[in-house]
Amino acid sequence: MLNKLVSNNLILLIILAAIWGSSFFVIKICLSSFTPTTIASLRLIIASIFLIIFYYSYNKHPKLNFNLVLILSFIGITGNFLPFYLISWAEQYIPSSTAGLLMSVGPLITLLMSHILTSDDKFTWIKFLSIIIGFVGIIFILDISKFNFQDENYISTIAKIFVFIAAFGYMISNIAAYNKLKKLSPISITTFATLFGAIISLPFLFYDFMSYENSINKVSLISITYLGVFPTAIAFHMRYHIVKQSGPVFLSYVAYLIPVFALIWGFIFLSEEIVFNSVVGIILVFIGLFVGQKKSMSKITVKNIQY
Repeated sequence: MLNKLVSNNLILLIILAAIWGSSFFVIKICLSSFTPTTIASLRLIIASIFLIIFYYSYNKHPKLNFNLVLILSFIGITGNFLPFYLISWAEQYIPSSTAGLLMSVGPLITLLMSHILTSDDKFTWIKFLSIIIGFVGIIFILDISKFNFQDENYISTIAKIFVFIAAFGYMISNIAAYNKLKKLSPISITTFATLFGAIISLPFLFYDFMSYENSINKVSLISITYLGVFPTAIAFHMRYHIVKQSGPVFLSYVAYLIPVFALIWGFIFLSEEIVFNSVVGIILVFIGLFVGQKKSMSKITVKNIQY
C-alpha cells in the first residue's frame, strides 16, 4: 500500500508534467488572438467555473477565516495570475519550448528557499555546488552573449528572466501551501486559490478589454478553454495533492519533465527548433539538480514509505 502511494505520486508527477508541458505551446496559439493579460485572466476564470462546479459536489466545505483568505489570495497571485501573465508575455518573444526549458530552474529555487523558509532542509556545500552548476546552465539557456540593449535581441533575454520570475512564483506558492494550508484538502486549496486569483485579475482584464482590437477565432477559443480546464484546474488540483502527500521539494521534480514535454509538444505542433545552447544549459541544470537533491529525494521516499 505504501509503495503504491509513492508509485501513484510518481505517475501523477509524470501526467502533471505532460499537461503543464502542453500549456506552453497552447499559450503560443492563444497569443494570436489574446493579450497576455487576457490569457492569464481568462484561464483563471474558466478554471474557477470548472472547479466551483466540481467543488460543490463535495459534502464538506471548510470555513475560511481572514488568515486563510489572505494566504489563498497570496497563492492566487504568486502561483496563478502572476506566473500566467509573465509566461504569456514572454512567449511573445521566445519559443514555447524555451519557456518550458526555463521552468527547470524551479528546483534550484526550491533548494534556496527551503533553506530560508524551512527548519529541516538547510544549506550545505553540496547544495552550493549544485546551484553553481545550475547557474552556469542558466547562463547557457539565457544566451547572455546576445544581451545588448542596443540590439533587438535584448527583449528575448528579458522574456527569459520573466519566466524565471514565474518559476519563482510557483515555488513560493508551493511552499506557502505546504507550510500554511495543511488542514485544507487539495481541492479546497485549488478552488479558492484559483478563484481568488481570478477575482484579483478582473480589473486588469476589464482594462485590457477597453483597448482590445484583436479578432478572436475558433482555435483560440478552444485553446483558452483547454488552458483553463487542463493545465490550470485539473493540473493545479494534482499539484496541491502531490504537495500535501510528498511536499514541495518532491513536486519541484516536475521541472525535470516539463522541459522534455515542452520540447516535444513545441516540435510536434509548432515545428520549433531545439537550440544547442538550451540543450547544454538544461543538461547542466539537471546535473546541478541531481547533485543537490539526491539526498533530499531519498528523504522524501523514506518519508512516504513510513506513512
